[in-house]
Amino acid sequence: MIVSAGWGNESGAAERAGFLNAQKERERAEAALTGPQRRVYAVAKRDGAVRSGYRHNLVAVRGLHASGLVRLTEYGAGTWTAAYVPPPVEEQAVETPEAGPDVARAGSGHPLAAAALAALAALAGQPLADVAGPDDCGEVAGYWVRPNGDSGRLAVGWTAEKGKPVPGAEGRSRQARLAVAEELFERAEGWLVEPGGDDTLSVRHVPTLEAAAERVAVEPDLGGVTDTWAVTHSGLRDGRCFLRVEAPDSAAAFEAALATRTGLLVRRAGHRLGARRLREADLERRVGERVRHVATGRTGTVEAVAVPVTGARPYADGVTVALDGRSRKTARALEWEPLPAGQDHETDR
Repeated sequence: MIVSAGWGNESGAAERAGFLNAQKERERAEAALTGPQRRVYAVAKRDGAVRSGYRHNLVAVRGLHASGLVRLTEYGAGTWTAAYVPPPVEEQAVETPEAGPDVARAGSGHPLAAAALAALAALAGQPLADVAGPDDCGEVAGYWVRPNGDSGRLAVGWTAEKGKPVPGAEGRSRQARLAVAEELFERAEGWLVEPGGDDTLSVRHVPTLEAAAERVAVEPDLGGVTDTWAVTHSGLRDGRCFLRVEAPDSAAAFEAALATRTGLLVRRAGHRLGARRLREADLERRVGERVRHVATGRTGTVEAVAVPVTGARPYADGVTVALDGRSRKTARALEWEPLPAGQDHETDR
């Protein structure tokens, strides 16, 4: 793998994936803090620690400890200290040979460098080759990733030990290794596997629906009006949609939908898209209502409405649904649609 020297082996890839996961978990934890927790957390970040005797909210401190943002030590009788836990730091890569001109290396200015780093996370735990350029066969068997020309895609390949196209130590051929990589990318969120050559995979890193929608949505403070659109395609039954997206007009809704993995698959299948602007009543959910999640098709019963949803941007229109599989899911109201009685299998039981 040419993305970085420190990730040229299995342990290096695992370390990189661990750093990315820890970084994401910390962002989620910080976004989910309550008001009292935010106030205590701000003091802990500034001073490095908080302690009893300054009338800090102990319940909030315990919540921060559970989130891994501070390390709480209680001594009993209302005496405690809580040390600030710094964010995860990525280890510096060791020296690496200069990469070829078409290879994305960490820290380079290549436009696909970020996508190549994400590809490492998708391949976490797999052996990585030590090749240093497009013509280098390397000495260690493993996967490599490099940009596929100017197409915006990445090529993923496998090189055997010392560059010989023979089965590896586990007896797997190159095609079998590529099949494993294809399954890993299909499972990972935000990846689309496209037809490629016999010796490589062609993968594209695509944004989530929320990220794609934010690219085209007009910010409210700029005076624009953003509506909610139900995006359909010609392969769906009447009344169904495969995505709901916030956008200023139908063209922007199509753009956001087609930037996602689902939208690309729909277009590849040859379906024509359509969009319908939703009314306010279409987005109102009621406690006890039977609903279906638009993207996944999972059904359930609404338990709560107007639930705060945290993330890159906070929302106050969350809906908590008790799914039929005895689990719960909280998502924005636009992600749920009413479940027609004729399609509700629970009512037949």
